[in-house]
Amino acid sequence: PCTDDSCDKTKGCVTVANTKPCTDNNDCTDKDACKDGACVPGALLNCDDQNPCTTDSCNAKGGCQNANNTLPCDDGTLCTNADQCKDGACVPGKDLVCDDGNPCTDDSCDKAKGCQHANNTADCTDNNSCTEGDKCTGGACKPAKPSNCDDGNPCTTETCDTQNGCQ
Repeated sequence: PCTDDSCDKTKGCVTVANTKPCTDNNDCTDKDACKDGACVPGALLNCDDQNPCTTDSCNAKGGCQNANNTLPCDDGTLCTNADQCKDGACVPGKDLVCDDGNPCTDDSCDKAKGCQHANNTADCTDNNSCTEGDKCTGGACKPAKPSNCDDGNPCTTETCDTQNGCQ
């Protein structure tokens, strides 16, 4: 295919190299062309399908191959970890645990920002038996008021122990 053949009455068979398109019988090359009488492979095919969950390759007798893999991947959210490829798609891993252990924050996960800890105003305990009505403020448990230990008996001295309360 890479020569133009003719017959000249005085010279006999004449073979002239051409630059026509040809095939090198390799499905992994594109735009093969004739040069100096032979078929020269063109550029290698780009088999990258832009999918991290496929392993891309090329087979000379079949062209591009995009086989599913089980590699780690990123599902695009900060609320999961250990994402894994399955059946050609990225499957979310386990949910990210955002509990900061603080009862004065509402814990959640934002797909773009990750763990979020918003201050709340819930009832709480400051672990001091000498206060009551504790409430969350600014992300911390604050006592609302001291406990009233007055038993109404003028013959007793009232005290408060932080562990045991009114005495």
